[in-house]
Order: sequence, then structure tokens, then C-alpha cells
Amino acid sequence: GELENTLSGSGSLVKTGTGELTLSGDNTYSGGTTITGGTLTADHADSLGSGDIDNSGVLQVGEGELENTLSGSGSLVKTGTGELTLSGDNTYSGGTTITGGTLTADHADSLGTGAIANSGVLQVGEGELENTLSGTGSLVKTGTGELTLSGDNSYSGGTTISDGTLTADHADSLGSGDIDNSGVLQVGEGELENTLFGSGSLVKTGTGELTLSGDNTYSGGTTIDDGTLIAANVNALGSGNIDNSGTLKLEAEGEFNLANVTTQSGATTELAKGTTLNVDSLTQQADSTLNIDLSKANGESAITADSVTLGGTLNVTGIGSVTDSWTPEAYTYTLIDSDSAITSDFDNLTVAGMNREDVDFLTIDGKVDETDNTHYDLTASLSWYADRDNASTDAHGTFTLSDPDGSFNVAANLTDVDDTLDPNSTWDGKSLTKEGAGTLILSGDNDYSGSTTINEGTLVAASTTALGTGLVDNNATLVLDVDGEVSAVGGITTHSGATTQLALGTSLDLGDSALIQQDGSTLNVELNSDSVQPLITGGSATLGGDLVVSDASLQARASDAEFQSFKLMDMDSDISGDFTSLTMNLTDQPDYLTVTGTINPEDASEYLLTEGLSWNATATSATPAHGTFTLGAGDSFEVTSVLGDKTSNGDWDGKSLTKLGAGKLTLSGANTYSGDTNVQEGTLWLAGDGTIGEVGSQQAVNVASGATFGGSNGTTVNGKVTNEGTLVFGDSEETGAIFTLNGDLINMGTITSGSSASTPGNTLYVDGNYTGNGGSLYLNTVLGDDDSATDKLVITGDASGTTDLYINGIGDGAQTTNGIEVVDVGGVSTSDAFELKNEVNASLYTYRLYWNESDNDWYLASKAQSDDDDSGGDDTPSDGGDDGGNVTPPDDGGDGGNVTPPDDGGDGGDVTPPDDGGDVAPQYRADIGAYMGNQWMARNLQMQTLYDREGSQYRNADGSVWARFKAGKAESEAVSGNIDMDSNYSQFQLGGDILAWGNGQQSVTVGVMASYINADTDSTGNRGADGSQFTSSGNVDGYNLGVYATWFADAQTHSGAYVDSWYQYGFYNNSVESGDAGSESYDSTANAVSLETGYRYDIALNNGNTVSLTPQAQVVWQNYSADSVKDNYGTRIDGQDSDSWTTRLGLRVDGKLYKGSRTVIQPFAEANWLHTSDDVSVSFDDATVKQDLPANRAELKVGLQADIDKQWSVRAQVAGQTGSNDFGDLNGSLNLRYNW
Repeated sequence: GELENTLSGSGSLVKTGTGELTLSGDNTYSGGTTITGGTLTADHADSLGSGDIDNSGVLQVGEGELENTLSGSGSLVKTGTGELTLSGDNTYSGGTTITGGTLTADHADSLGTGAIANSGVLQVGEGELENTLSGTGSLVKTGTGELTLSGDNSYSGGTTISDGTLTADHADSLGSGDIDNSGVLQVGEGELENTLFGSGSLVKTGTGELTLSGDNTYSGGTTIDDGTLIAANVNALGSGNIDNSGTLKLEAEGEFNLANVTTQSGATTELAKGTTLNVDSLTQQADSTLNIDLSKANGESAITADSVTLGGTLNVTGIGSVTDSWTPEAYTYTLIDSDSAITSDFDNLTVAGMNREDVDFLTIDGKVDETDNTHYDLTASLSWYADRDNASTDAHGTFTLSDPDGSFNVAANLTDVDDTLDPNSTWDGKSLTKEGAGTLILSGDNDYSGSTTINEGTLVAASTTALGTGLVDNNATLVLDVDGEVSAVGGITTHSGATTQLALGTSLDLGDSALIQQDGSTLNVELNSDSVQPLITGGSATLGGDLVVSDASLQARASDAEFQSFKLMDMDSDISGDFTSLTMNLTDQPDYLTVTGTINPEDASEYLLTEGLSWNATATSATPAHGTFTLGAGDSFEVTSVLGDKTSNGDWDGKSLTKLGAGKLTLSGANTYSGDTNVQEGTLWLAGDGTIGEVGSQQAVNVASGATFGGSNGTTVNGKVTNEGTLVFGDSEETGAIFTLNGDLINMGTITSGSSASTPGNTLYVDGNYTGNGGSLYLNTVLGDDDSATDKLVITGDASGTTDLYINGIGDGAQTTNGIEVVDVGGVSTSDAFELKNEVNASLYTYRLYWNESDNDWYLASKAQSDDDDSGGDDTPSDGGDDGGNVTPPDDGGDGGNVTPPDDGGDGGDVTPPDDGGDVAPQYRADIGAYMGNQWMARNLQMQTLYDREGSQYRNADGSVWARFKAGKAESEAVSGNIDMDSNYSQFQLGGDILAWGNGQQSVTVGVMASYINADTDSTGNRGADGSQFTSSGNVDGYNLGVYATWFADAQTHSGAYVDSWYQYGFYNNSVESGDAGSESYDSTANAVSLETGYRYDIALNNGNTVSLTPQAQVVWQNYSADSVKDNYGTRIDGQDSDSWTTRLGLRVDGKLYKGSRTVIQPFAEANWLHTSDDVSVSFDDATVKQDLPANRAELKVGLQADIDKQWSVRAQVAGQTGSNDFGDLNGSLNLRYNW
């Protein structure tokens, strides 16, 4: 609530509960305030008295000065647009929220310890603000003191320094907004992306690294007390003076325009490549350092200034860039250009970190120009041409680069200078020597005729003529890196421990000279598919040491038939010697491939690199010989050559193959290796002439769990196979494939045919014994008669153990005698060696697996368990024609009655098949009854009579609404008793009158109705000869919408004649579930029209009671339609569309017993005779079967109706039907009716 009262006195205020309390009075109480929960709101701080505030909830204050001390775990919320000042030494920890206006704290201690969410303005004078600042608000530093920010802050409203010093150990403490600095900003490290402006100054503190990347305009100057300040933007340093006592790095390409830059003693100023500096004054104090990288210099001075004072050390890097266009004459570059005379000079000049005295390949001088003292010039020339330039040092050909990371590029053309040498020179004027661990790059068009000697480090030939015309004597590293052919017509000798490298795209021409690779040397070549052949040409070659091949790829090969050779060398004379070893630094090198280096046996002047299998590797191959083939997922490789036994080594026995990786390895040769084959991962496949082992071999083939092994037609394994993974025989691209195993087979995994389901016929031929150890066998079979095509397992020896058989069947189904042979056992089979684990259906039939004890073979057959008195009547084949004729299944009643199947000739005539002479009857699929049950339940639950809907009526009513619930159970048979059907159903129906007409004597009433139905059917098939029996379940649910009309001759008592008619349309969802045989779903619809008439006779009894007799007659036409479906076996299930007529004749007896003035009890009974014109039927691949629905059924209904008052009545009824073929139906219903 709101407390407008004025609080005074020495007492305290306690805010309790979770609600909000608002103080609006000008209060003076001094006993303090306690907030135990909820929110305490004060528009002005004066409302909070003068005592301490212990806050465990939320304190909201709008404006004023809050001198009270705040403590506790609660939070403070600054509201409104005014200014609130905190002046207490506060310890509250729940955080601060500024929703608007200004929150001022002279000292950071007033802000407690929690995080601050700022959407307004936060003003702080001094202290250390450890709180985390977030939100869109701004921070204002006030007063002359120092404020330190130490939180990792994300506020975005910017920062204003109105006076004093704002210190941040890390740039992250300054949020992300602009900084308006009129004082001093001290920052230690991090990246300051904020834009700095104003008259204030920036001080870099601490030993860390601070980067300025904003486009800054602050004018108060920059001081670097310690550490490193990096300017990543040419405007990053504003416009003031720079006093550097640490390290200043200018790292933005372009020109920095600064005021006065002073580098103090011990400090460093550095210009990165591409950076120039324009200043009012430049002062380099004694012992200071100026680093300038000339890598991107464009000829302009690196530094321009109004005045310059020099001292300390000048270190120049990238000197090669400004001298790339050197002529043999000296080159002068103006490094510093001053408008006035330069004061003093550098005490020391270094090049790339080396003292100029140590840079022997250059004659370098740096000095102030003596003409007007306004330029500092670098004068440089190659020592190679020193005598020509009358330099103070003698000319020589030695290039010493001592820094391992240093490099120097000589773009000038090196020619013989022997005619200009000082007579006292010890150099011949035409030979080059490379010394030191660094890198010398020769990129000029050189024609010096002397030798090139590499004693240390690296020499890079970056032009085709970089090496002159003399001998290259390599004692370190020589790199040929040109997109083209390098000329070394004087020859190349690579000594022991040295390396000569040809970079990718580089070839080598030695002219008539020699390539000598001494023992212990290395020749490194980089190759790809575009590399020229031969890579090296010359007069002769003497080989030794190591050959290293890099960047080549062997991954693209699909088979060893695609292996290629690469001509590495082609000399004028025969090659002598050979490399000691070959190393391949390949990209994604498969382990089963290698490269072998050999002198061409047909032409000894050529050296070849030849791709090959690691299986066949030799001493000069890149990898040792081994038998492992690893292929990744999606990869495949075919070995077309013959794999035979090889010499063993420490890691391989020379005769065993191991397959690793998820990819596929194909063997298409007649392999003779005698060791084990271990398929541990992925797939090993035999194709073409693929064979493992020689005839008579007993070597092992082991297939691990998760791996696959198999073969195409005509492939053979000579040995024993143990399968824990998947064994596949044949593939989908061939029919009638035979995969032969000449040895025993132990199956602990899965064996499956690779044939297409539509074209079975593959054979796994096991010339030995078969043992199933919990494994499985998958076969494709055309489900028809005994001669149907099928995949097959043929075993010449014995079959034992246990194996689960799964059949993937297609076909139209047919009766069988012995059955379809799927396992042929030449020896002895145990009776439980194979067990069919899935339900196999085709057309009307269910197939099971049977062992024939006489021949030990295993067959798929459809046959029912025989009755003892069966005389062997005719069997019924499926309808293979297109005339849609019905099939009457065989009579299993034992009387041998004939059954007429459909006519396949297309004319619709009946055909009587020949007697099969035995008692074989088919086993029918269980889901026949499920489809029929769905259809019968949909039709049955549309049926109703006038009295089912209206009940007994003995008085007039203008209209009514009614509801009916019905539930029951039905039993019936199908296919001449071979299928048992049990259904449970329920229906909920609503209706009401919408029109009524009467003339005082007669009446007509019209109404609408709707119902929801749901029915489940359990279907059980006949028992197979093996004792198997399957079940299936069907479900139908949906809605009926209808309209009815009733005429009564006597509108008052409803006695006498009546006529009732109705129409209903139903739409349903259907499903059939058959366990592992799968499930199907489909839609169906039904239309029904009824016409009923009757005549009620009333017989008066004592006390006003009455008995009524009502003979009735009814005719109902129904039309049912269902979608066609195809099951998992490919059987098309349809033929449910039908029209049917149902007639009913019956007699109803009603009683009318008065119980009080308003209650009437009406017992009733009804007997009916029902006649149906057509059975429920369904077709499986055009073979039609019917429900054994009796054409005539008897029905009895009994019940009781109670008229509770003039409006309400309730009725309960029990009804039962019976008929031939074990048909029965029992249901109960409950009706509720309201009349008005």
C-alpha cells in the first residue's frame, strides 16, 4: 500500500511481506528501516528518515540525497528522471538498477558490492568501482580524485571524464561507448575500440599491451609509462604530444600525423611495414631505439618532420624491398626528411637486428646528409660490386645471414666482376658462397660463371637462372622454387647431411652436367598430378641417400589396374647407384598403397616412381610390406592382381590379409596367399575370378561383428569361414549367383542373399559342414508352389546348431506339396538346425519351415494341421487371373467336399482343380479376419431400428433429443471355419428432432443423428502342420452422419401403423496389425439407407396398464468401399467394395406399467429374423475369401424403459444374435431421451 502518514520519532520502520509499500511523507524517524521482503518505494530520499537501512528486499528511490547507510542482501533501484545521491558507506550486495535519471555517488563505496544495471546516468567521484556495469546508460567521472574501474563491464552509453583521473587496468572495464575525456584516462592493457575525444590525455600504464583502434581526436597527449602501446589506426593517437617511456608501435598502413614524439632513453618507437610518420618534432634520446620496417616502402621517406633530434640505435628491416631494383651501383634511400637541420645522429645502425659491420653482403652506411643536414640517408650496395663503387670495403661473394629467421632477397643480377677487382682481392669475382643459418634468396637473372657453395642455412633459387652457370656445391639446404624449369648447367652435388629440394611446380635442367646425391644426402621433390615429366634432366646421375616425395596423392585410384609410374629423372647416360630409402609425405595416403622408386629396368637412364600395393612393397618402397587394407567410409578399392605369399618381416607374416575401416575392398584375382583373412571392419568382397587360397587349403576366413564378407557369382573361398558379422552371397545385379565355400562354415552372425527381392535364385554352396551358433539366415523367395524360385543354402556335409531363418517373400501364393526347398543338406541335419522366425504370407497363405526327415532338407510350405477324418478333398489355388472371380477356400470339415476356385481364363467360369490325392490343406494368413472384422463392424454399427433410436412411445411430444451408448462382442468365422474372429465394439450416438408436422391425427418427424464407432477384432488363423498358429488384430474407428424421418398414423398414442426411414454416411480409419508381418492402415466409407414399417396393437389391462404387440418389417441397403493396400510381402489387398441387402422381420412386445403419477415403467422384448444377401469379402492378389456370415440370423432383445417424468426417459437393453458357423453377437445399450 501507500503510507502517506508522516513518520517521526526515534522508532524504526519494518517492511514485511512480499508486496510493495510506498512512503510519500516527509519523514524524520531516526530508528532505521528494515526491509524483510517485497519492495519499499520512496519517491524522495527524505521519506526514509535518518537511520540505517537493512535491505533484504528491493528499495526503490526516485531522487534526493540518501545519507542513510544501506546494508543487507537486497537491491537498490533508482527510479524516475531526477537525481539521487548516495553518500553513505554502503555494503548492500543485491546490486543496483538505474531505470532513469541520474544516480550520483561521491565515492564508489556508496554503491555497495553488487552488479549495476544502468539505463540512465551513473556519476561517481572517486574510489575503486569493482561492481560490474551493464546496460545502455552512461558513466560520468566527476571531481578531481581518481576513480578506478576493475569490473568486466559491458555498458554501452559511453563514458565522460569531467575532471580528475579515470583508471582502468583493462580496456574491457570501459564498456563499448565513446569516451569524452576532459581529465586523465589511464589504461593498462587490452584493446580499446572506443572512440576517444576531448581535451584530456591518455596514459598507458603497466607492463601489458594496449591497442588503440578507434578513430580518435583527443588533444591532451599520450604518455607511455610502461609496456607497449599499439596504434592500429592512423588516427588512434589523437593530436597531442607523445612521451614514450615504453614501446610505441605504429601498425596501421598509411601516414600517422602527430605533434611531438619523444622516445625516452631505454624506450622503443617502431614503424611497421607500410607505415610512414609525419610529426612536428621527432626526438630520439640517447639509448633509445627506432625500428623501421621497409618491407613496403615505396621510395618515399619513412619519417617527415619539422625538426629532428637523433640518438640511440636505428634498426632497419626489410632493406631488400627498397633494393629489389638495385643495379650494381650503390643505392641511396632517404629515411628521414626534416624541414630544419637534424640535430645529432644515431649512435648505432643495425640491419635486421645485426650490426651493419656483420652484414657482409652489403656495404651499408647511414648518416645525415652533409649538404644541408636535413636528410638522414641510407646508402647500400652489394659487397659483390664493392670494388666497382670504390667502396671502403673489398668486393667479395660471401653472403652471411646469421639469424636463423632472417632472410635477404638479391633481386639484382649477379655477373662476373673479375675485371674490376682490386688486384689484391682474394676473391675470383665469379663465385658465390652462402654462410650463416639464415636464408638467401636469389631472384635475379644471374650469369656468374663460378661455383655456388652453400655451407650453412638455406639458399633459395627463385628464378630460372638464379644459380649462374657453375657447379652448385650444396653442404646445407638448396631450394629450387620457381614455377618452371631451373637451369643448373654446372651440375649439383648434394653432400652428406645436406638437402636439395624441388618445390611444387619446379623442374630441373642440368644440361650435360651431373646430379650427385652422396650417401646421407636428401633429395626432396614435391609432386602433384600437374607435375612435368621428367622432373629432372641432365647428363648423368649418381644416386645415394634419401629420396623424399611430398604432396603427392594416391587416394584417387579405384583399383590397382589404374596404377601409374612417374618419370622422376631422364639422363643422357645410365644412372649409377640408388637411393637408400624412399619416404612419402603424402596427402591422405591409404595404408594399402605405396610408391616404389626404381631405375627403369628397360632404360637405365630413367628413374621411375611407381605406384603399387603395400602387399608387394620392397626395400626401395616408401612403406614396409604389410597385409592391411584400411578404407574409410564411402571409399572403395579393387585388387585385380593376384595376392601371393611374400617374405615375412617383423610386423607381418607375409601371407595374411586384414581388412579395416568402413569402406569396401574387392578382390577379383585368383589369390594364392595361404594365411588367414581377417575382415574386422567394413566390407571384403570377391568378384570376377576372385578366390581366396589354393584348392585344398584350410586357411581361415574370420568375419568380425559389424563387418561384411561376400562374393559374386563364381567366386570361391578355399578354407574355413567363421562368421560373426554378415556373409553375403551374390549381388542384386546378377541372377542365379553361386558363391562357393570349400570348407566348413560356422555362423554366429548373419548370412544374407544379395539378390534382388524380385529375382531370387542365388546359392551359397558350402562344401563342408554347417554349424549355426545363434546366427541368422536371410533368403529371398517367390512364394508360390514347390517349383518357386528362391535363394538357397546348399550344404554337402552336416547341418547342426541353431540358425534363425528369415524369409523376404514376394509372389501370389499357391498350395504346396513338399514345399519350396530353401536349405539342401547332403549329410545329416538336426531337427532344430533352422527355425523360421518371421511370419511369411503371400496371397491367402501362410508359409512355414518344415524339415523333411527323409532327405534332411528344409522346405517352405503352406499346410494346415490335418483332421484325423480328412479324406483328402480338393485344394483351392489362388486366383491368378484378372476376372475378379471369387475363390471358395477348401472345406476342412473332413467330408472331402469340393471347392471351386476362380477361373483364370478371364471369362468368369468356374474351374475345379484336380484332387491332390492327399490331406494337404493350406495354412491361411491370420489377418484375413482382421480386414473382414473391420468391414463387418463398420456395416454392423450402422444398423438400427426405430425402437433402437426412439424407444417405446405412448404419448405425443413436439420434439426430442436423445443419446445412445452401445457396446458388445461378436464372434464369427471366415474361410470355411479356418479363421476365428472375435470383435469388441462400442458406439456413441446423438440425435434430435429438427422438424415436426401433424394434423391432429397423423404426424411426421424429421431429425438428424451422428455417431462415433470404435471396434477391435482379434483374428486367429488355422493351425499349421508344424503346430504354429498366428493372430492378427484389426481396428476401425470413425463417424456416421445421418438423417431420419418417421410417420405415425396416430400422432397421439403412436399406435397403429408407422413408417420409419433413415440414411447414414460413414467414414472410417482402419488398421491391421500382424506382429512381425507388419501393419497396414487404410480408409473406408459406407452408405446405408433403411425403410421400416410396422403396426402396433395396444391391449388394455387393469389399472391403466397396457401390453402392445408390434409386428415389424425392415429392409436396409448398404454400400461399403475401402482403399486398396499393399502389405510388406507385396500382396495387394482389396476387393472389399460391395453392396448388400439386409431384411428383418420381427415382433415387439411392450408393457406399460404406471408407478405413481408421473413414472411409467415399460418392459419390452423383441424377436427378429435377419437375412443378409451378401457375405463380407476381401481379396488378396485377386483371390477372394469371405466371412462365414450366416445368411439367416435370429435376434432377441429385452429391456426396460422408465419415463421418469414428462420430459426425461431412460432405457436399457440387452440384445443377442445367433446363427450358423458359430456366429454370435451380444450387446447392451443405454438410451437417454429428453422431450419437449
